[in-house]
Amino acid sequence: MNNKILCVDDEESILKGFQLNLRNKFELHLASDGLEGLELFKNEGGFSVVLSDMRMPRMNGAEMLAAIKKIDPEVVTVLLTGHTDFESAMAAVNEGNVFRMLSKPCPPEILKKVLQDAVIQYDLITSRRILLDKTLRGAVDALAQSLATTQPLFFGRAQRVRRLANGLSEEIQLKDSWRVGVAAIFSQLAYLSIPPHLSESVYHRKDLKPETKAMVRDLPEETLKIIDLIPGLEDVREILQRIDIQPQFELDDGSGVRTAASIIRVGLDYDYYQELGHEDSLIVKTLKSRTETYDPNIVDALAKFLDADAHSFKL
Repeated sequence: MNNKILCVDDEESILKGFQLNLRNKFELHLASDGLEGLELFKNEGGFSVVLSDMRMPRMNGAEMLAAIKKIDPEVVTVLLTGHTDFESAMAAVNEGNVFRMLSKPCPPEILKKVLQDAVIQYDLITSRRILLDKTLRGAVDALAQSLATTQPLFFGRAQRVRRLANGLSEEIQLKDSWRVGVAAIFSQLAYLSIPPHLSESVYHRKDLKPETKAMVRDLPEETLKIIDLIPGLEDVREILQRIDIQPQFELDDGSGVRTAASIIRVGLDYDYYQELGHEDSLIVKTLKSRTETYDPNIVDALAKFLDADAHSFKL
């Protein structure tokens, strides 16, 4: 169990009290105001709980805890407040940035109990996330294996696009980049329903009869139906929904979903053109010229990634 706690208060006597009463039960780290606490949280990392006074110079406790929750949504936060700060402290609780609120002065035994509850809460949150991660990975791996067995051509494309998408995500430092790799696999998953004798013609997009074209047009919807059966893939679903939306009509809301969809779009079409035998330089030039279809920032990242990859291969 992670007992690493950050305590923030601008009164030195309070910090000494924390040290005296809590050091035997928890791993304590101390900061004397909100900005110092935020900086310590960023640099040190690994905290399960943050305990903070409300009223402090430069940055108050509610502001600091809100900023910390943006960095690590799983960390559990506790706010100490006096009667004069009650309304603003309650606002922080209602906004979801605070696990518990305590009034000052707080008896040591009550503080210990609340912090122990906070540590247990953190353990529950992280355990649930780890279990969900394992479940998702297991489900995705099982579906990918089915694709490898039944439709090896599309499995190969999924693997190549996933590698490329992961590289582009790293190149642009995309947040929650795991979603891109999963979306790359799911982008090809509905091809499981394609009859084996049609696989090659569908893969190369040639000699398709009208009924086969209609079947291929329905595949994105079939993909979404598969995703809906697996909890925790809501963002992946949105990424795949956005793949065919033109960049200029997409709004970047900070979630990274729009960018992730652009990465998958570029990855899929790059792989298709490469399979046709085109040189990388020509593919990149073609994608760059189609700004109405491809995000120029992602295409620039593709060019850098391919250059780095080629250099690495030569070495």
